[in-house]
Amino acid sequence: MLTREQQVELLKCRENVAYFIDTYCWIENKTSREWVRFRLWPDQVSTLQSLQDHQLSIVLKARQLGLTWLLVCYGLWMMLFRPGTGVLLFSRRDDEAAELLDRVRQVHLRLPAFLRAKVGTDNDHELQLVKLDSRAQSFPTTKHSGRSYTATLAVVDEADFIRWLRQLLTAVKPTIDAGGQLVLLSTADKEDPSSEFKRLWNQAVAGENNYCPVFLPWSARPDRDMVWYERQKADYSLDDLYQEYPATPEEALASRTSSKRFQPDWLSACRGEGKPLAGVGPALPGLVVWEVPRRGGQYLVSADPAEGNPSSDPSPAVVFDALTWGQVAGLYGNFEPDVLGGYLVELAEWYNEAVICVERNNHGHAVHVAIRNRGGEDLVYLNPHDNKDGWLSNAKMKTLATDVTAETLRDGGCIIQDDATINELAIFEAGTLKAPAGMTDDRAMAIINGLAALRWPSLRHRGTGESRIVEPEDIIDERETRGW
Repeated sequence: MLTREQQVELLKCRENVAYFIDTYCWIENKTSREWVRFRLWPDQVSTLQSLQDHQLSIVLKARQLGLTWLLVCYGLWMMLFRPGTGVLLFSRRDDEAAELLDRVRQVHLRLPAFLRAKVGTDNDHELQLVKLDSRAQSFPTTKHSGRSYTATLAVVDEADFIRWLRQLLTAVKPTIDAGGQLVLLSTADKEDPSSEFKRLWNQAVAGENNYCPVFLPWSARPDRDMVWYERQKADYSLDDLYQEYPATPEEALASRTSSKRFQPDWLSACRGEGKPLAGVGPALPGLVVWEVPRRGGQYLVSADPAEGNPSSDPSPAVVFDALTWGQVAGLYGNFEPDVLGGYLVELAEWYNEAVICVERNNHGHAVHVAIRNRGGEDLVYLNPHDNKDGWLSNAKMKTLATDVTAETLRDGGCIIQDDATINELAIFEAGTLKAPAGMTDDRAMAIINGLAALRWPSLRHRGTGESRIVEPEDIIDERETRGW
């Protein structure tokens, strides 16, 4: 028979998983090998709330932030207070999978008696709470792990290091389709820049799949400060530091920096903090606006067109303020060339008759025709290098544009507002001047060609053309003046 106080506590735990974990769960300190109370940090609490709010979550993190323990305790809470729960735990090797399940077992054993449940089956790969009809099972990751099970919660630990992740998810995802949750959790693997985990992360950030992205930097742990971080910098190479203790998603996702054209710290310096504005601008699908046109402001619209069918690359466009070289809007979607041309004219007209710079390729020619057909011929960027419309996408001109972008990013000379574009720039290869195989760089190319057009203004539009090359200190002054 439970006391009145225990009944109250039971209700509190049932209604609030964070209370349950913070008040009653114990975890092992791997350094001291002692069991300690799991006192939740603010970032752990917010992550827990995000996990509860979404069916699919993908968590990119620094090392030693207690996220695996958090998910173990979350799974145990579901087993105790949601009868009939099935928890599936996946790790790379069989011994790691067994260790994950043992964490559930050990946390359960250390609960007070009034919270513990009667255990039935109990072995390396299954723990059953018989009266609650709940169980946790662990699996090493293979192509077919977890198939034929039904899960309330499926957790894939160190997902970026799993070779068969795509096949694993094909097997696992149907197990949660009745309403369960799937969580992918990992630090980053620098050796595989085109991994399935990174692909899913980039799509999640861009809003192109149903995963909710959660990033936890090294500083999410309250006992870490800059003194601590400087000690790590002394002990690790830059690439290893970014893998184990990233400060930003760009640091975590970038492969070995020697192979990348744009360094993570450059991208961090140019990351904007603007919030998308609702209900402004032309009614165009996929349009995001961070800043409306200012009176007398001069703008440039840069676009990287593609074929526009459902299986082709997207056709993004970005709008720059010609004074600050800051991104003020973006247009993203799979648009056919004639449709894209019409959208670009509408967008350019709204931004004070902005210049339109379209990458000059097969699809770019079709976009230029569409722009002319919609009366936008006078808006088209005229390239001063060859006196033709658009930015030519040959090897020489691409190298020129990429070098300008590198210089601009290095000096903090532009502002990029959307994370998806930052991520594409982070994976852009120095050797090939494109994304790794299987990944996209369309947003990156819209930025790269746009910065080149700002560096070499259009012959046709001397209005924007008179906007000189803005030095970083001038941009800083402009940001302060405008309250950025």
